Formats: sequence, structure tokens, C-alpha cells
Amino acid sequence: MRVNGTRVLSVLLLSLLLVPSSSTFALPTMIRIGYNNCAACHVTPQGGGLLTPYGKGIDTAQSLQRREITPPGEPRRSLYDVRFVLGASRMQSEVAANSMTSSNVRMMLRNMVMLSSHTAVSYQAGMDTAVSKKPAGNAGTADFVVSKALFEYRPKEGVAFQVGRDALPTGLGLPDPQTFWRRQNDPLGTAYPFQAKAFFWTSRFELAPYAFGPGFDETDRAARQHGGGLVGGVDVWKQRAVIGMTARTSESPAFDRRSVGAYARLGFGRWGILGEHDMTSRAGRVPVAAPSEYVAGFTQFFVAPREWFVTSLLVDDVVTSGPGSKHQYRVAPSAQLRISDNVTFVLSTRDEFITGLAANSRTYSMTVAVKSVR
Repeated sequence: MRVNGTRVLSVLLLSLLLVPSSSTFALPTMIRIGYNNCAACHVTPQGGGLLTPYGKGIDTAQSLQRREITPPGEPRRSLYDVRFVLGASRMQSEVAANSMTSSNVRMMLRNMVMLSSHTAVSYQAGMDTAVSKKPAGNAGTADFVVSKALFEYRPKEGVAFQVGRDALPTGLGLPDPQTFWRRQNDPLGTAYPFQAKAFFWTSRFELAPYAFGPGFDETDRAARQHGGGLVGGVDVWKQRAVIGMTARTSESPAFDRRSVGAYARLGFGRWGILGEHDMTSRAGRVPVAAPSEYVAGFTQFFVAPREWFVTSLLVDDVVTSGPGSKHQYRVAPSAQLRISDNVTFVLSTRDEFITGLAANSRTYSMTVAVKSVR
């Protein structure tokens, strides 16, 4: 949950500036070497967060400074790490008054405790501070964020059930498209709703049905949603190509929402493509409220000249029809350097265009992530 929930505008602007770097720490690009799901390396099948001992070995092998890892003699009952993320961004707008310089410091603790051979609890929480400087004035935020608090029951390999607070499952598992799309069609909602979800996976398919409710950190009570959805995909070629579909329906005091989409994760040795597209319709519960539709697309082309060096070109856009119709899209090249299993650098630029409503802008950003390895 978040405290200091005011200054919503500054939070949204800062999240826009820092979105590209956050997505790059997740690695669905592992599809290029035959990892067609997240369960092999992460302690939760949704991916992100803590790594298994095997995943830590892969993480180290893909770093510039490799080292030997001694596997634990027996499974650990508790896994944890601490992560620091330092970011700096500079946005240059065609309108000088909109230009902005920002800095962000994030400290995060991630922990999982095995209660038994089949049950576990996990959480992810930390402080997120940000400062932005504009010609019109400065703004700052300091938020305590609980982005994950889960109870998990795993009766056997390939089956898991989770209850708690977390990001919703998606086809790619990347925070970047989720954040960008949410800013367009759900700016007052939560990124971490409470939910109950199930995961079923083999080497050939993945399926994740879920139901969710409010996160209770929404900035408007009318935006508190509840509903359900489904993410399902199939490996169609030698653990190098996964295609799938997504669907979601939700209700809130302000509107009803329906979404359907498709995704693909493709990898071919040193390069690959990640893509997810989604069509959403919203109908207001107030009779005079006009319905609106959103068509969103995310495509990332990536190349890994070295295991520790991954470059990518991200293109995503949102087309909005109905009240406030617009077309917003971004083009963002980036480079990620995994110096060691403790330190990662990310450099990126992003050009953003909003047709007819606002000036175009360009953002330069640099992020350093430092984490402990336990």
C-alpha cells in the first residue's frame, strides 16, 4: 500500500520517466536460449522477484564478472535479497515549461519463507523516493510500497495457487507495458490488486486464471475494481516460440471494463521479439458517460551480442477513441549491462509523441541496480 497518496500528477510523471529502466531488469528475453517460462529460475511461476538456486546460477553465468556458486547442501527455508535502484532522467519537451529533470532512489526487500514442502509466504516491500525539477517548480514524493504479499500452495511441480497482493499476470510479465497502458485507460487504479490466481504449466503450455479485487491504494474510490481474467499460451516451436491469448473483465462504481489481447515471445539464439497487444472497452455506469475504447500495442526487438550485454528497441502505442481521443506512442532504444550478479546498468532514451494534444518529448535516463545475493 502507499502512503502520501497526494501529488498524483507528479507520481504519474515520474513513473513515465522511469518506466523503461524498470522493465529491463526482467528477462523474458531468456526465451532466446530455450527458457519458455519463468518457473525454472524464479520462486514464483509468474516470474520477477527472487531467484531459485538454479536461477542464481543462470544469473551469474550471464554476468560479465562470473564466479563459482556453491549450491546449498539442502533447500533453504528462507530466501531474501535487498535491492537498491538509483535512476536519473532528463525529459526535453517542445514546450520548455514541460521539460523536467528527475532522480529516483528505491530500496526494496524481497523475502520468501517456506512453511512446508508445499506452502510458502513471500513479500516485496520498500521505499521509493523521487524528486522532479521543472521551470515551474519542484516536486518530491516518498512512498512506502508493498508490491507483493502472497501465500502460495504448490501441490506438485507445474501447479501453484496464490492468494494476496501482487501485479496481475500478463503474457510477457513486463512492468513496462502494464504501466504505460494503465496510465492511459486506468490512471487512478492500482498496480497491485488483491487476487487469487492459479498457475498450470508444462514444457508446452502455460495457463493462469485469476480473480482480483481492489488494492485499496487507489486515488479514487470509484476506481476500485473487481473482476477476473485468464492468460494462456502454447509453445509452438522448440521452446523458442510461445504465443498466447489474454482476457479480462472488471467492474467498479465508475465503469465496466472488458479486455482481450494476444502475446508472443520469440527467441532465436542472440536475438528475439517480444510482443503484446490488447483491446479494451470501458462503459461508464453513469448514463451520460460515453463509452471509450483503447487499442494498445507493445513490441520489443532485442539483441544480445554477449550474455551480459543486451540491447533492445521498444515501440509501443495506445490509440484512444471516444472522449479525449488521441494516439500516443513511444520509441525507446536501450542497453543493459550486467556487470555482475550484484550490479546492472541500464542506459536508454525515449521519444514520446501524442498526436494533437501535447508537445512531443525526449527522455534520457540512466539506472543502476545494486542487489545482494543470498
